[in-house]
Amino acid sequence: MTDRQLEVRILWDGIENSVLYLKKFEIDSHRYEACDTAILTFVRGEIAESGSAFWFESGNTASPWVSVEIRDLKASNTKWTPIFQGRVDHVRILSQSSIVEMECRDALARLVDLRVQDAWLNHTGSDLLSVLAEAAGLDTRVSFPADMPDRMLGQFWQIEHKRGSFLSQHRFQTAADLAFSVAREALCDLYVDGTTLVCQPMQNSGYKQNVIDACGIVFETDIARDLQLSSGIIVHLASWDSRQRNSTHLYYDGKTFSENTPVTTKTLHSFRVPGRRVEDLRRLARGKYERIAAHAVSARVSMPGLIGLEPRQFMRIASGQAEILGVDQVVSRFSLEEGFVQHVVLRRRGSEA
Repeated sequence: MTDRQLEVRILWDGIENSVLYLKKFEIDSHRYEACDTAILTFVRGEIAESGSAFWFESGNTASPWVSVEIRDLKASNTKWTPIFQGRVDHVRILSQSSIVEMECRDALARLVDLRVQDAWLNHTGSDLLSVLAEAAGLDTRVSFPADMPDRMLGQFWQIEHKRGSFLSQHRFQTAADLAFSVAREALCDLYVDGTTLVCQPMQNSGYKQNVIDACGIVFETDIARDLQLSSGIIVHLASWDSRQRNSTHLYYDGKTFSENTPVTTKTLHSFRVPGRRVEDLRRLARGKYERIAAHAVSARVSMPGLIGLEPRQFMRIASGQAEILGVDQVVSRFSLEEGFVQHVVLRRRGSEA
């Protein structure tokens, strides 16, 4: 792991800048329903001091497309690997030391900045994601779980749906709010890959896939276990229909559903979701259970940077440890002084291997 020769480059609309020299970067990639971010710090060369102004100094607020790429010259495959793509949101210049610091967000920022102003009627989940992506200038790659097919959203069979779909009534403020809600109810991950909006089923550690073995390379480990969550939880969803004057209660323990109050010592987590059918409650209960149970086991590790390590992958961090944890967050730091290191947050995602 120590025998490597790393090289990093920054591309602006696919072209390197010959007068900005990278000093360090910090990239925060995660699966927390928000943009991936990057802080890039440059040293301005002598030509830049006397040359023409950069785009941000000439009044142009449209940032070029930024791509941070890395490769190991001593590896068998020396191709460049992108570890961040996005645009600059904020620029800070320290003129006395010729330092330029840039804060960037990935293309998910287009959905975050896009306000929802239209009504949607008789749309499936994939329809909504496609409409939002097109409005934000993104491509789409959408797939839903086999046991949870694409469906119509909202109470489209009632007149109240039309009344509740306008800007003054629905709860969504941004396109990102709406898109994450669609993905969350379908038990899917939603993120961007370059300029493509991706919605795909959440994988778990029981899937047949490559698992990163970090045993022996991690130099700092912090593992936490929530004994209350590990002893078992039950998700309780309560819904009601004021028009029909009836209520529905659903309980889910990770394996079975029940409409009767269970007699158990497990911790009960209750949620109110008005106006939902039983099949809707089943989807919501599964999603809430998975998100809560993921915190039963968590780990934070520091390690030499692994090229290609991303959220939604899986990792084993201790020798003899059977359990495989999902990668929730990767904070990648690079500097000329300290090299390339990563701080990783892992949680139990899905079934054990």
